[in-house]
Amino acid sequence: MEVKEKLEECIIPKENLNNNIDAKHERDYIVDIIRIIACIIVIGNHCCLQAFNEYYSVVDWSRLFEKCFLTDGVPLFFMITGFFIVNGRNYKKIWKSTLVKVLLPTLIYVIFVQVFYMFIVNKESFLWCIKNCIYNLNFQGIVRTVLTGDLIHINSLCEHLWYIFSYVKIIIYVPIIWLLCKEENTSKLARRITIAFGIVSSLIIDIQRFYTIPGIGKIRVLELFDREIIYVLFGYEIFINKDKISNNKKIFCLSSIVFILINVLRYKLEQHYMVINSFYNIVGRENFIEWQYSIISMISGVSLFSLIYSGFTIKSEKLKKIILFVSNKTFGIYLIHYILLAKVDLYKFDKLGRLHEELIYLFLSILITFISSLVIVTIIKQISKFIKKIYLFLSSCDRIN
Repeated sequence: MEVKEKLEECIIPKENLNNNIDAKHERDYIVDIIRIIACIIVIGNHCCLQAFNEYYSVVDWSRLFEKCFLTDGVPLFFMITGFFIVNGRNYKKIWKSTLVKVLLPTLIYVIFVQVFYMFIVNKESFLWCIKNCIYNLNFQGIVRTVLTGDLIHINSLCEHLWYIFSYVKIIIYVPIIWLLCKEENTSKLARRITIAFGIVSSLIIDIQRFYTIPGIGKIRVLELFDREIIYVLFGYEIFINKDKISNNKKIFCLSSIVFILINVLRYKLEQHYMVINSFYNIVGRENFIEWQYSIISMISGVSLFSLIYSGFTIKSEKLKKIILFVSNKTFGIYLIHYILLAKVDLYKFDKLGRLHEELIYLFLSILITFISSLVIVTIIKQISKFIKKIYLFLSSCDRIN
């Protein structure tokens, strides 16, 4: 027993195991709400119409304003990972969970969108895709994507899967992150120095998008720490201070104000950034607001996480069950919502030009996409459970025989 305890302590710091005993017994439903909101924000970002309205050949600033507040869903997911980064599981179980719950569904999604791509984009029939399924599979593209991390080698319906690569990167770094997430002076100092370095480097990189800083140029040391890791450490910091944040009206008010102001600032900067003499590159330029690695996204993401965590209280058992039901489907929703949006072809809504029309469209498109994806994911999970039961039944029959 002593040897086993020593081995477990090497894998997961013992003090962290003790700190998380309560977390293992009692589910934090507020984090489930944050997970659902993060999923809704991601869908909203993809539902937003392009800031450059091709129908009227003008920049639609109201669309840009809407998009500024629907940008930081992925940072919330990263911080949720940090919130539970020390949860009593060993490294082997984390990788097993990642393979089964993340990588396998992603692979199935990639194969599906390759086989049925022409049907999804409304160019061929469903039967045509089935007849040409082997031809449609792009095995070379999958291999190149795995090796390079560049999703353009598969097809456009896989563009949002960049998050999967970032998540896997975090899982690879977990043993190092555990060293930073020990509640002792040396680890605290190292963790907070890492966070501070990430903030300063992001700020310098952001400034250089607008102004050239003489004598600095391209500094490689600014890329020393991946921003995904910084978000994870932010999530852990929120976790260790969760009792101070929960139901704290002051933090809720402050976080709300910061979230609104930082996104208004994002909008103002984006207005300046997108004002150019010609429109041919305007669509590419609007991606500036989607850079999760900017200091603006860091402040926005942390303030959004804090305002939700400090502003919600869940007491109803029925509501907890609903939240848990939806929260457990968010990854599946994240995967397949892209298919639904591609099938509908959102560009047909470019003719919307008034603010109230765009807001109604945005609300309905998010709601319909989210609910439709939730229903599809629920059906898929029920089918997989049914298949699993049949497999177990047949296996038991073979053992009896």
